[in-house]
Amino acid sequence: MHMSEGSVVFKATVNGLILIMREDDDFESVLDQIEKKLASAGKFFKGASISVKYRGKKLTKDEEERISGLMALKTGAEIKSFAEDLSGPAGVQDNEYDDFTGKMQMKMMHFKGINEGMTKFYRGTVRSGQLVSYDGNLVVIGDVNPGGELRAAGNVVVIGSLRGIVHAGADGNKEAVVVALNLNPTQLRIADVITRSPDENGPKNLCNPELAYVKDNMVYIESFLR
Repeated sequence: MHMSEGSVVFKATVNGLILIMREDDDFESVLDQIEKKLASAGKFFKGASISVKYRGKKLTKDEEERISGLMALKTGAEIKSFAEDLSGPAGVQDNEYDDFTGKMQMKMMHFKGINEGMTKFYRGTVRSGQLVSYDGNLVVIGDVNPGGELRAAGNVVVIGSLRGIVHAGADGNKEAVVVALNLNPTQLRIADVITRSPDENGPKNLCNPELAYVKDNMVYIESFLR
């Protein structure tokens, strides 16, 4: 029997992923389908931490481990748990044949790769009216002028003066940090915690490397060079 492309379906949920398989497909071809699906979508998961539930087919412990291992290998994500979904319907509904992109999934679980996840390097000045954004960590080699904006799912590092607007942990990760050689933004936000830079007297062009982070729902800024 020829297997249709849609015989393995990934559904994104708020809590993680649901893997839906057909009961009568044999395990090796299911594994093959999963590998094909993850080849295109996997890169969006790098650094994420995912819980996976499966439906539609009973798996042995060994089979569960093989799928879980394959997913971890192909996505670079941490598979927190892999277990049968006992809450939902076993069969595949027609409307569940949505093409799985993985990008949608990143939006539903905040970016966890702040220690070793995907990073974009931007070289040059970010000028007024310009937005540089990335679904990972962002490093700007240059200045961010007033009116320029940076937005990243992970950390933001500016090797220069940051005088514009910055939003780190943009999809909700409060562990993210903002670092700049001269940190003087008009607005600084980490996840949903916002602060504005105090109007300090004194020269603004001195190099005073600082790091902003969230603790107890407040943004703290400190010098990281002792």
